[in-house]
Amino acid sequence: MVPVPRALVCGAGLTGLTTAWHLRRRGVDVTVLEAGPTVGGMMQTTHRDGYLVEQGPNSCMLTGEMATLVNALGLTAQLRHAAPQAQRRYIVRDGRALAVPSSPLALLRSPLLSLFAKLRILMEPLVPQRTSGGDESVAAFVRRRLGHEPLTWAVDPFVSGVYAGDPERLSVRHAFPRLATLEQEHGSILRGAIAGARKSRIARGQPGLTSPHATMVSFIDGMGSLSDAIADAIGRESILTGTRVVAITDTGAQREVIVERDGVRSTLSADVVISTLPLHAVRAIDLPAAAHDSLTTFANVDYPPVISLVLGFRREQVAHALDGFGCLVPSAEKRTTLGVLFSTTLFEGRAPAGHVLLTCFVGGVRHRELHGASTEALLKLVLPELGELLGVRGAPTFVHQTAWPQAIPQYNVGHDACATAADAIELAVPGLLVDGQFRRGVSVGDCVAAGERIAARACAVMDALSPDAARPAAVDRDTERVATSAAIA
Repeated sequence: MVPVPRALVCGAGLTGLTTAWHLRRRGVDVTVLEAGPTVGGMMQTTHRDGYLVEQGPNSCMLTGEMATLVNALGLTAQLRHAAPQAQRRYIVRDGRALAVPSSPLALLRSPLLSLFAKLRILMEPLVPQRTSGGDESVAAFVRRRLGHEPLTWAVDPFVSGVYAGDPERLSVRHAFPRLATLEQEHGSILRGAIAGARKSRIARGQPGLTSPHATMVSFIDGMGSLSDAIADAIGRESILTGTRVVAITDTGAQREVIVERDGVRSTLSADVVISTLPLHAVRAIDLPAAAHDSLTTFANVDYPPVISLVLGFRREQVAHALDGFGCLVPSAEKRTTLGVLFSTTLFEGRAPAGHVLLTCFVGGVRHRELHGASTEALLKLVLPELGELLGVRGAPTFVHQTAWPQAIPQYNVGHDACATAADAIELAVPGLLVDGQFRRGVSVGDCVAAGERIAARACAVMDALSPDAARPAAVDRDTERVATSAAIA
């Protein structure tokens, strides 16, 4: 009998789970190894006192890959689309929460930017295209094309909201590749955005579209429903939680993984081993000597801490209309809070009747010192700011704190070296793949799309190492997406 190929996936975050799910559908025998007690990584949902608390991502975009996954998992009926008000965003300037302009006309009327800054933006198509090579920071890119004010009052808070990072350090090519592509392909951000909007309008009018127009969604019981459903589809018996990867070796015929569970070490073998772990966890694994030099590069990838402080209030305690997605705070405001999501505005069922839920984020590269701070200490810092910015009065009726000591990988200038190091490790240890958020993007949609691509890579490696292994043909993805689009639309 021809042996069925076997894969070990290290990490039961969303990327690892999605990778394992795709491998299982391709007929691969998969086991997932997770050091923590639960699946999902940062995607955790808690229900307490009538509140629904997202400890990690609060929503995701319903991209084509996401729609296909949701439909295949049988979660379509549990989808909840964000309220129309979620299109509105706020940014703080001079202590006021100002609506982000949603159109060129709104930009001209907005007090968020000065008249000079608005004229500078309109002149952006006249700025020469960058011709020199090398990496460029987000801040340098925006200053060059749009000027200083848009960087300070628009891009800086957006960067903080996505990465909890620093635009002076983040690489535009890696962190926001679409911006760099717009300049490369159109010579201008504005010209590229206009061309993209025109193309999108035309595509939406065409029949037979194979992926739905991306909208913001969650699930009735929160984002944790997604990771739980994937785990169930894989088979919980194939996911070993509380299992730490200690070492990975290459014996030639197979890869061997030494794991530790409840203080006991054992060895597992597989045709391919896939790491979707954060890089600080990869560095802690004992790999063959040929990979050691490359591992040191991973130390340069920063994972700043992020703290989520979820607060419930009676509706009358909050003066602001909360008519939007939330509010971002630029670093120029010199405040503790990075941003606030209006959780009960986004989706129904997040709080008891007559109450609202605000999800506040602190920490990041701005305030690393807050890691380890008590809930009481954080409340003393955050509540006065909520009072000034949103008109919050009195003590919260509900408090839930989640601290992620190493949260989001920073795609800083020079990030190419990280991918090069991962490639070198894979070359040094055939049958080992080092992949995940640091290579594929940090959003929920990025993680879902990454799972399919990593699974395809793993199958290619297994085909090269064991060409006679028995595995069914891959699912026809295009056909499945057409059916999914019709089901979810």
